[in-house]
Amino acid sequence: MTDLLFLDGRELTHGPSAPRQFAASITGPGAGRALVTFDGTDHERNLELGLSLLSSLGPILAVYPGDGCWSELSVREDADPGRTHGVGENRLHLDLVDRAGLPHYIALYCERDDPLGGGASALADLWLAADMLTEEDRELLSRPVFSYFADKDVHGVGTSLETFAVIPHQLGNAPVRFTAKMLPHLQRGELITNDDHEPVATAFDRLVRAAYAARTTCRLRPGQMLVFDQYRYAHGRMPLGEGQSSIPLGERRLLKQTYVGAPVLGSAL
Repeated sequence: MTDLLFLDGRELTHGPSAPRQFAASITGPGAGRALVTFDGTDHERNLELGLSLLSSLGPILAVYPGDGCWSELSVREDADPGRTHGVGENRLHLDLVDRAGLPHYIALYCERDDPLGGGASALADLWLAADMLTEEDRELLSRPVFSYFADKDVHGVGTSLETFAVIPHQLGNAPVRFTAKMLPHLQRGELITNDDHEPVATAFDRLVRAAYAARTTCRLRPGQMLVFDQYRYAHGRMPLGEGQSSIPLGERRLLKQTYVGAPVLGSAL
């Protein structure tokens, strides 16, 4: 990611104003994303420092309470290759895309990178992708006619919306509710309330192509934390290196993930 804002975790964690400086960097010159590099690989301390910084963006969400604030994104060969714990490409998407209060920010912290050199994190600027579309396509995608499968046993993200628009009427105030995984369903007339689904599916296909044209990747190294605004960026994972079966479970790629909610109205963030 050539335009990614790089931040030094050592400088960000000194002094009472450090969290606010972090928030200002993310929302200002970082354009909603940044890579924070902490000192050393004291992961427990780094994760605590990460939460301190992230809390300047909004409330930390324990979406999966059993995991605490940080969930493990481990690698398993028995998992669907295209899902969270798989070894293949995880296509561009928003987490909890159907939820009324989907997380505003996501942070990914790396404890171990892939010994086989794969598993880069991918981001795509959906504002840029939406701008690549015609006005007609944007109008079709701004209609609240879409739906998606609801995750179970999640907390702090509101109810699952029966229908929603993909592109909001005003970018920035609401998320672009995008997941590339929706496309084959739309092409079959699923997950959409429109009787005439083909023009909408075609417009969504063009949005998917635009998102992939805007995709950039970053291979996280141990001690690094990638933070991004989920109202603006879709994320995904590039394939892990071939031969994961040859790597012991305790040596495979391991990321930790946490979520940040929207700032409380009237706060000083």
